[in-house]
Amino acid sequence: MQSRWNLGPHAALALSFALSACAGAPAKKQPAAAQATAAPTPRPVASSCSEERKTPNVKESDVDTDGNADIWKYYQEIDDPERPGERKTILVRQDLDLNWDSRIDVCRYFGVDGLVDKEEFDLDYDGKVDQVSSYEKGIVQLVQRDRNNDGRFDIVHRYQDGKLTQKEIDTNDDGKVDRWEYFDGPTLDRVGVDLDHDGKVDRWAKSSK
Repeated sequence: MQSRWNLGPHAALALSFALSACAGAPAKKQPAAAQATAAPTPRPVASSCSEERKTPNVKESDVDTDGNADIWKYYQEIDDPERPGERKTILVRQDLDLNWDSRIDVCRYFGVDGLVDKEEFDLDYDGKVDQVSSYEKGIVQLVQRDRNNDGRFDIVHRYQDGKLTQKEIDTNDDGKVDRWEYFDGPTLDRVGVDLDHDGKVDRWAKSSK
């Protein structure tokens, strides 16, 4: 899935730098001395993301060299499945400040396999998470979007093998899906609409190809 964020040039540069720095990189086993000494906990930073997978072992990076951190990487020590009896340190979370306003805009969560399994986004930089993406083995499965900032997801994208198959929309903001769109490959195949908002499709329309 390709993201279509409307980011400025500096934010785009920061995101590109951050993601290339860690995405897909294998976790390295740390010496015993390094494992025993965790980096000091950084100063609190405004974020709308959850506290999930935050650890004391966090490293900061300052991409724009303004003296303030823009990237936070959290590490965790786990048993090494490839070397019984040994331990290794892996990346479990990465936070990004895309527009350099000292507020976190993207939080990425990684599994023990080193692949991202969830992302939380503040797309409009208002301090609230308005999109959550879920992955399986690094491939997107579900994207949920709150387009009107009411705290409820009103647009849901479902994927299979990384391809969009279904889109569910709450068009009147009542907390219930009333429009379903189904895709055949990249093409919209059919649309179902719930006209009386009772949770059931009242009208189907076949998309013209």
